[in-house]
Amino acid sequence: MANQTDPLASLVHGTNPQNLIENVVKQRIYEQMYWKEECFALTPESLLEKAVEIRCVGGTHGGQRKATKFLCLVLKLLQLQPDKEIIYEFITNEDFKYVRVLGAFYLRLVGSPKEIYEYLEPLYHDFRKIRKLCVDGTYSVVHIDEAVQEMLTETFMYDTSLPRLPYRHTLVSVGRLKPRASALQDEFEAVRKKLEEKKAKMEEEQRRKREENLELEKMEAAERAAQVYRNGGVPSGKAGRQEDRGRRDDFGENKRPRSGRNTSPEGRGTHERETKSRRTGGSTSERTKEGDGGGQSKEDLAIQEANALRAKLGLKPLRM
Repeated sequence: MANQTDPLASLVHGTNPQNLIENVVKQRIYEQMYWKEECFALTPESLLEKAVEIRCVGGTHGGQRKATKFLCLVLKLLQLQPDKEIIYEFITNEDFKYVRVLGAFYLRLVGSPKEIYEYLEPLYHDFRKIRKLCVDGTYSVVHIDEAVQEMLTETFMYDTSLPRLPYRHTLVSVGRLKPRASALQDEFEAVRKKLEEKKAKMEEEQRRKREENLELEKMEAAERAAQVYRNGGVPSGKAGRQEDRGRRDDFGENKRPRSGRNTSPEGRGTHERETKSRRTGGSTSERTKEGDGGGQSKEDLAIQEANALRAKLGLKPLRM
C-alpha cells in the first residue's frame, strides 16, 4: 500500500499521477531506504517537515543511480495529490528555498499552463543559491531563477520527462494570459521619462539660442541701417570707405597727377617762376633789391609774362 496512489486522487494529464515519473526511476525510488523509512504514511502536513530538511535538489546519482530525497518527496506528492492551495503556499514561501523549488517542480508536472506561468514566473526574481546533486555524485551551485527557467523551457529535468508546455506568446495570443510585465518596468518608465525630459530641455535650449541669434541679427541690421542713415547713405566701415572712394573717383574729385604737381595755369606759372628763381640763384624780391633801381622790376615782368600766357589759355589776367 505504501507505493499505491491515493484512491481519492484524480488523473493528471489522463493518467495516474505516479506515471509522470519514469518507471525505471520510480523503481529506484521504491528501493531507497529513505522512501521506506521516512516517506511511509506521510500526510501533506507532515511532508512539509520532511521538505524543510532537504539540502539539495536533483534526480538520480552514482553508479547504482540512487534517487535523491528531493525526488522521493516529489513522488510522494504525486501519490497524495494535496490541494493546490498547499502547493501555492510551498511556492510563495520565502523562508525555505528548497521547499519553494519542490512546490514549483510539482506544479510543473501537474499544473495547467496558465497556473504554471502565473506561479513560476515570479520566481525569476529569486536569486538565491541552491545545491544540485549531479549524476556523478558531485554538487554544483545553481540559482532558483535558473532552475525555474529550466522548468519552463526544457523537456527533461531531474531524470523526469516534463509534460509539454505551450509557448507563452501562444497563450497570450488566445487571451489566456496577459502580457508579461517586467519587474523593472517602473525603472524603465522612470529612465524613459528622464530621457524625454532631457531631450525636451535640449530642444528648448536650442530653440532659445536660435531666437537669440535672430534677435542679434535684427539688432545688427538695425544698427547698420542707422549708421548708413547718419553717413548720408554711405555705409560705415571698410565697405563704406571703398564705396565712398569709388564714388569720388567717378566724379573726378579724387584724381591727382602722379608727380604730385599742380597742373593748373596758375600752378604752371608759379612753378616756372620758382624754377627761374632757382636757376638765377635767388628769389624775385631779392633780385628786385639787387636791381639797378630804374625801369620795371623783375616781378612786374614776371606778371606780364604770366598774363601773356594766361591770355593764350583764355584765362583772366593777374592784377598788377
